[in-house]
Amino acid sequence: MIALNEQQQAAVTAADGPTLVLAGAGSGKTRVIIERLAWLVEERGIDQRHLLAMTFTNRAAAEMSERLAARLGVDRVGAWVGTFHSFGLYVLRRDMDRLGRPKRFTVFDAADQLSLMKRLVRELSEDYEPVTPRQALNWISQLKQQGETPEPEEEVDDPAERSCTVLWRQYHATLHRIAAVDFDDLLVLPAKLLKEHADLRERYQRRYRYVMIDEYQDTNRAQYQVARLLSEGHGNIFAVGDEDQSIYSWRGADINNILDFAKDFPEAAVIRLEQNYRSTKPILDAANNVVRNNVNRLGKNLWTAATKGDRVRFFRAEDGDDEASFVANDMGKRGLPPGETAVLYRTNAQSRAIEQALRMKGQPYTLIGGTKFYSRKETKDILAYLRLLVNPLDDESMRRIINVPARGIGGVSLERIEDYAKLRGACLMDVLREIEGDETLGARARSSAQKLVHTLDDMAMRARTEPVGTVVEALLEEVGYRSYVEQSDEKDAKTRIELIDEFVASCTTFDRQSSGNLESFLQDLALMTDVDDFEPGRPVVTLMTCHSAKGLEFDHVYLIGMEEGLLPYGVDFDSGSDIEEERRLCYVAMTRARKSLTLTAATSRVTYGRTQDARVLSRFLDEVGTGRIENVNTGPAATTAARKRTKSAPMVDTGRIKTGTRVRHAKFGPGYVMYTTGAGDKLKARIRFKTGRTAVLMLSQAPLEILEGK
Repeated sequence: MIALNEQQQAAVTAADGPTLVLAGAGSGKTRVIIERLAWLVEERGIDQRHLLAMTFTNRAAAEMSERLAARLGVDRVGAWVGTFHSFGLYVLRRDMDRLGRPKRFTVFDAADQLSLMKRLVRELSEDYEPVTPRQALNWISQLKQQGETPEPEEEVDDPAERSCTVLWRQYHATLHRIAAVDFDDLLVLPAKLLKEHADLRERYQRRYRYVMIDEYQDTNRAQYQVARLLSEGHGNIFAVGDEDQSIYSWRGADINNILDFAKDFPEAAVIRLEQNYRSTKPILDAANNVVRNNVNRLGKNLWTAATKGDRVRFFRAEDGDDEASFVANDMGKRGLPPGETAVLYRTNAQSRAIEQALRMKGQPYTLIGGTKFYSRKETKDILAYLRLLVNPLDDESMRRIINVPARGIGGVSLERIEDYAKLRGACLMDVLREIEGDETLGARARSSAQKLVHTLDDMAMRARTEPVGTVVEALLEEVGYRSYVEQSDEKDAKTRIELIDEFVASCTTFDRQSSGNLESFLQDLALMTDVDDFEPGRPVVTLMTCHSAKGLEFDHVYLIGMEEGLLPYGVDFDSGSDIEEERRLCYVAMTRARKSLTLTAATSRVTYGRTQDARVLSRFLDEVGTGRIENVNTGPAATTAARKRTKSAPMVDTGRIKTGTRVRHAKFGPGYVMYTTGAGDKLKARIRFKTGRTAVLMLSQAPLEILEGK
């Protein structure tokens, strides 16, 4: 065993049974998980095949697997190490038939879900309240993650919720019909299988006798159920997490899973990892001072042996552009290595000014969370073709490519084909197979459809035995996709052809590095996340949101937008849980820094299309404490402005707010005012949003827009 501190060693050698390891930021939690796995193999003689370790990102899983292999001195580990979603996919590929669904299915990514929901929203009867596709998907996701299913006859009073319920039923039915699942299904359906099928549950329990969960504070209800059901028979659940880094409630994570671990498992051992190996003492003290203001925490006393280090820096800019200019200039002035420098922000919209400032300085950067390579039209088109080779039932993919390139099957022809498919209860591919005798369609459409089916059938056969790259290249040639791109967009044709070539190259790389087939290739792509795009070591500045930065670390971090309304962002100021999560997010962002941390804020900023003056400094700056902050503004006036909390101008004309006023919130969407209380700067309104959520907002600070008269 390599050198461990006393707390780490206690965790690694913990006895059988439930164990909760409270691992503070930078306390070496991955090291502990690796050593725990190695200790079970080397000291306890446990067969690697009985070990299961689940985490949240492909990047973390790959790192864990590589480090374990190196630790054990093997080329490939025998333990199952991966993400919750990849484990769910593993289970479904083997046992989906228990749910009456095929084992071969398509995994929908966020773009696929949105495309499907847009179509369903367009087809929604005028009797229903209009909702946006994203609102409907968010509503569905929240309920699915709690294990709920759409009741076919359930009546709902709220108009927006009624619309979302109907869309959920249609969305659910469509996924069933086309043999597809979404990301939530990769968690919910395995939980359903394990819960409802005792023999299957016992089989997985016998296989995986030691269950380890990384980032336990980020588990949602479905993930909690999977972890608990897998460990139910033997009780060997080893959960590692930090309640102070629980920042994903908006996507279903439940902090109570970690807060209640000792209640769920009364015999559990609780071990705290409190020595931080990442940040200097000034950075750690500042972050600790912020997060200790939260009530919902189990508590840790983080400390570091790195007692030296610069104080946390703070700059108060005139506006957002001035803030961005300072950051770009400051990097150059301090000679910071780009590959070890990151700019973090609360919202993606804040990246624009930083990008522009870095471009003006000629500083290369990488933007995590922008338009992804696999989200571009060209790659989505090719992926739709490939999905049909694996899953002919995938009507959504067929809709995308049926006339790409143009085949004379326009909107009217497609409607006729879809109507006939509905009448027969068949998929679009089956209808196209029999289209030769359908004289309601033109001769060109019939001929093109037949040729498309023959091409797909031929490529599906080749995909069973040939490398992915070979199949893709042949498919592109057969359908004339490169020619289609060149003719349809001459201006950007070169760039789009380069994207196609890059996609083919990624297929060839997969063939070289893996023994998997086309289905495996599509599976890997479906499980990719934003953070998987991050490549450490590149000589470029990294720009990303605070949420995306979790799990990463940099020598130098700029955390921008330290203002009320940004960080914390548009929260319900009467909601303790909302502000506590924003505080945890600030803590996570601060603890990404190893050597230096610079905080910035702006006196005015263009937000939601208008300039807001006299921005209020974030309460989190007060919680850090002015004694721990080095002000880098110049001149006495700037110093005074930077330290003084100024009074905010209302973000909306509060005089126009009354009961029944229709408004739109930047985060929660449209809604109406139920009632107001208070007056002046203390005026609050309870608002019911179309999603069904209600919130009490401080109107002087809430990002609201009045909709009356628009």
